[in-house]
Amino acid sequence: MLAALKRAFGGGDNGGNTAFRIVIVAAIIAAVGQVALGGVVRVTDSGLGCPDWPLCHGRLIPPFELHTLIEYSHRLSASTLGFLVLAATIIVWRDPWRSTLAVGATTGALILVGVAAVLGGITVLTELAWWVVLFHLGIAEGVVASLVIAAVAGWRGGPVLEPARDDIFSLRMRWLTGLALGGTLLLILSGSYMVGRGFGSSCSTWPTCLGSLLPSGEVYMVHMSHRYVAGLAGLLVLALTASAWLEAVRPSVRWTTLAVLVVFVVQGLVGAVTVWSEFAAGMKAAHLAVATVLWVALVYVAMLQMPEWPVTNRRAERNPDPVSGLEGASS
Repeated sequence: MLAALKRAFGGGDNGGNTAFRIVIVAAIIAAVGQVALGGVVRVTDSGLGCPDWPLCHGRLIPPFELHTLIEYSHRLSASTLGFLVLAATIIVWRDPWRSTLAVGATTGALILVGVAAVLGGITVLTELAWWVVLFHLGIAEGVVASLVIAAVAGWRGGPVLEPARDDIFSLRMRWLTGLALGGTLLLILSGSYMVGRGFGSSCSTWPTCLGSLLPSGEVYMVHMSHRYVAGLAGLLVLALTASAWLEAVRPSVRWTTLAVLVVFVVQGLVGAVTVWSEFAAGMKAAHLAVATVLWVALVYVAMLQMPEWPVTNRRAERNPDPVSGLEGASS
């Protein structure tokens, strides 16, 4: 076991890169799962299942009650995510071919995981204040994005090759990608704000709110504003997909943007079914989970448009060329 860990964390080029791939994928899955589980905690009203922090009911092993176990499983999931992010950070720092972007992204993700843990404690201590929950979700999505960036940047060992013709993206593609990312993040956070204010089930019809596109009253307008943001984000995703298929970009980018569009449509359908099911807890949790998958896909599309980033050979830095060293000594 010790020998296997040594090879994984400090082995040769291929071993270190393989370990990084396994750990970073596991970390992304854990991060998405953590957000989805947080949604389960929220929709089942289990946020105060553990009324204290970091212990649960003053104990390391909590009592076997439903809401307590749901909240405690969320904390255990966070611990697992923290371990995976720490492992990925160690691996990428020890990689002989070290991507500067991957180092920064994994280190940033590790810091954000720590911030999220503290915010989780504050969330409990403030008895689920909506603004703390909102900030907590934003940090969690930041962790997800950082891990996707690290995965793409650090996936290949060795220096980055010169970009091919179909790796050069237009300014329009880059702008649309950035706007779609911003719109999706705003969509996720506006949903959290809506639910946090207690307005999540105010509009019991879809796509209009009680037969109106502009309902009167703060409760209904906050809910409808979330749907307007969804419409705007959908238009941006559609424009991004169309731009990718019209421009001379490589097929992988085209199909990825199409997959993003499909996920967005699924996300909209899940939102509609959530309303039609009278806001069933399972559908509300699925709504946030699919939104996070959409966020992952868009960050990946953004990274596909960044084919070049600095890569340093850490091993070469430590062991300079012996021939040039001898020439310097003899001169």
